[in-house]
Amino acid sequence: MKLVGLYVHPEKEAARTFAVQVLDWLEERNIRVWLDSETANQIHRPEIKMDEAALSQMKLLITLGGDGTILMASRLVANHGVPILGVHLGQFGFVAEAHPGNLFSLLERAIGGQSEWEDRSMVQGEVWRNGEIVHSDRALNDIVINKGARSRMVRLQTSIRGEDFASYPADGVIVSTPTGSTAYALSAGGPLVEPTIQALLLVPICPHALSARPLLLPHDERITITLSSDGQEVFFSADSACEFPLKSGDRIEIRVAPVATRLVVERHGSFYGKVRKRLLWGERVNA
Repeated sequence: MKLVGLYVHPEKEAARTFAVQVLDWLEERNIRVWLDSETANQIHRPEIKMDEAALSQMKLLITLGGDGTILMASRLVANHGVPILGVHLGQFGFVAEAHPGNLFSLLERAIGGQSEWEDRSMVQGEVWRNGEIVHSDRALNDIVINKGARSRMVRLQTSIRGEDFASYPADGVIVSTPTGSTAYALSAGGPLVEPTIQALLLVPICPHALSARPLLLPHDERITITLSSDGQEVFFSADSACEFPLKSGDRIEIRVAPVATRLVVERHGSFYGKVRKRLLWGERVNA
C-alpha cells in the first residue's frame, strides 16, 4: 500500500481542511499520495496531481465528502479496480463507511493488508438515435430518465429481454443498482436491496397508473426504454453527473456495466445496521 489517492469534494471546506491532515499522515509513513487536480491546486501541491498513470498504479482511493463524492470517484477508478474508502463528512452518508474519527484506524488496517471490500455492480446506459449511439454513461447508483420541470408527463415504452413489457405514462423512470436502492429509487417507492445482490431495479417516477409498481430484475437482463415526449424536455442522467437531452423516439438500452466499483467496508453485513440507524427502520416515531 505505497500509492494512495485522495479525492476531495470540491465545495466542502471541511473536506479540504481534513485532506491536509490525511495527506500529512500518509506521507509521514512514506506513502506516496496523489490528489485530485482541484485540491492539489487549492493546497499548493501541484506536483502530486492525479493523472491516468496514477489511477492505474494506486492501491487505494480515499474520498472525503459524502456519498456523492464516492459516486464521482467511482467514475474515475472503476476501470482500474481501485478500492474506494469513503469518508463521510456530509449530512446523510449511506455508502461511505468511515468518518474522521475512525479513518486512521481503518487506514492502519489497509496498510497492513487487512481491509475488507465489496464489489458493487454499476449500471450502464446507451442512447440510440437514428441507428447510432449518441450518448453513453455508467453509474454506481442509478440511471434516470426524467422530464423537465415544466414538462408534462411522458410516455415510456419498456421492453425486457426484447419483449414488450409496459408503457408508463409517468414523470420518468429510474434504473437502479442495489447500491442505489437507498437513494432516488427509495424516494420513488422502490424496495431496499442488500447492495451485494446481483440485480437491477426498474422504478417508475410518479406513474399515472395504479398498476405501475417497482420491479426487481436479474442482473443479466437488458432493459430497453423508448421515449415518446411530444417535443417536451426529457433528460438522461447517470448518478446526476450531467443531463443529456433526449428526443422523442430515442431508444435507451440499459444493463449492468462490465466493471464494478470496489468499496472498502468496515465489516460485511453492516448494511442492515445502516438501515436500522439511518432510516429508523421498524421504529415508531411519536410526534
